[in-house]
Amino acid sequence: MKEKRLIVNADDFGMSRGISDGILLAHRFGFLTSASLMVNMPATDYAIEHLAAAPALGIGIHLNICRGKPLSPPREVSSLVDSSGDFHPPPVMIRKLWRWQVSARDLETEFLAQIRWMKSRGLQPTHADSHHHTHIYPSAVSAFARSVASEGIPCVRASRFSCWPRNGFLGGPHEGGVVRRLLVQGYRNALQHTAFHKFKSADSRISFPSAARKDSTNLGLLWTATFKNLPTGTFELACHPGFFEDGFSRSDPIYRRREDELSWLTNPEMRAVIDEREIHLISYGQLYHEHIASRTKNNHVIERVA
Repeated sequence: MKEKRLIVNADDFGMSRGISDGILLAHRFGFLTSASLMVNMPATDYAIEHLAAAPALGIGIHLNICRGKPLSPPREVSSLVDSSGDFHPPPVMIRKLWRWQVSARDLETEFLAQIRWMKSRGLQPTHADSHHHTHIYPSAVSAFARSVASEGIPCVRASRFSCWPRNGFLGGPHEGGVVRRLLVQGYRNALQHTAFHKFKSADSRISFPSAARKDSTNLGLLWTATFKNLPTGTFELACHPGFFEDGFSRSDPIYRRREDELSWLTNPEMRAVIDEREIHLISYGQLYHEHIASRTKNNHVIERVA
């Protein structure tokens, strides 16, 4: 019988000290299994320095083109930056991606710079995803796939969304009306089977209806219902835990959600639900090694046949 497996991955590792500390705490005392590192943030070095205390935490890369400054010289990624050399903020960058106003060459240059910077610190990314999911926009897909593949990262975040219990959400838990949701669902499913098919991913990423994503008041109930209804397969719960931090959190639109998520990630009753439902917690590191082992086995089979 196929198992129920769950990757619990925290985004934004390194964005701030408070976020980094929250992620490490959720791993040490909760059920967080993996994290995605932002490499151009003020607390990036701080986050890396504290990884020694979390050897089982799977660390991937959270590719970022919409916050802070690029690692590449601004003149080499001119379509990604404003006149001051900063990345365009998320609303502007997303609009540019939709309009194909971002150079694929610039994207690949910056993606490679960020991956190589992480590897130069002795960290092999177990997986790749992106800040504000910019890598799934049509104009960024190819650059993302080429960069990740060329740097030997075998796992990427699933582009497919699913919601449990389903509660009749035709088209999945996406924004907008039924037609838009169906189109987005179709596009995300297609990505998983085309541009990203050569990478190892979870079967789906867990999500929630748009209203619930904007209000964390009922977060515990949503997570509990999800775990109780999770089918067999491998799934990812992406989260954003963190502590409040003076000088940072006041400008962070989701700082309250970060604190709520941290609370539930370290809640013994929530962990008890996971155990009761026989959900096996795994990291992207385990998915990474499974993929490497499978590829090695297949190569040996090919060699014997040849």
